[in-house]
Amino acid sequence: MADANRLMAELQETAAELQRELRALSAASGELTPVTVEDEKKAVKLTLSENGAVKALVLDEDWRDKIGEESLGLAVSTCYQSALEQRIGQWMKGYTDHAEETIATAEVTVPKPAPVQLGDPSADWAVEGREQLRAMYDAADAEQQDFVAHHAQRARQERDGVNASKTVTVTRQGDRITAVTLDERWVRNTNDGVIEREIVKAMNGVMAMAARERENKYEGFPAIEQLAKIAHNPRELMRRMGAIR
Repeated sequence: MADANRLMAELQETAAELQRELRALSAASGELTPVTVEDEKKAVKLTLSENGAVKALVLDEDWRDKIGEESLGLAVSTCYQSALEQRIGQWMKGYTDHAEETIATAEVTVPKPAPVQLGDPSADWAVEGREQLRAMYDAADAEQQDFVAHHAQRARQERDGVNASKTVTVTRQGDRITAVTLDERWVRNTNDGVIEREIVKAMNGVMAMAARERENKYEGFPAIEQLAKIAHNPRELMRRMGAIR
């Protein structure tokens, strides 16, 4: 029992360290401010909010003369890429400046784990539990190469999202917008306010799709998903191995 309780205490300390790191990350994220960039000709101004969504797109009143209607999509995409890079730089600087201080000074209280009762690894239930874990691991191992290949392919794949009227097409690669393509006839015959709103809506809609994909990262790989759930629950893992009851 002493060994099992010592392991639980070590897990508690690891949890505390992770909590301190999370607080440091949260502190850096909390210091983020909106990022606004303009294209070289000051025809397009784009603002990313603290959470990375497109907060605003403003077209200069003379943008059609400055860059031409056919270049608007490229200008928007270029501004987005520049704003995203600045936001990443802002986050990295904030983390570098404050992470060590946050980790050193943060007081983290992790609930003390309840005492555990030592199990019997030789008992039938423990042997059966380990066999189930082994079978689960084998199944997950069989899925691993497909899982890695699937996510690598998704990260490289360019995917399009369109607005309801199919006048704005936003292309993303993984979590990053790579292009904005506009219907030129629509651009010529639409006022600037509508163009701004439709582009912002389309860009944020595509990024929301990327966020939903991240939430479903094990979709289609049930053995990996099941093993991941158990691996994130140390007490359940120890119980299945027969170390504790």
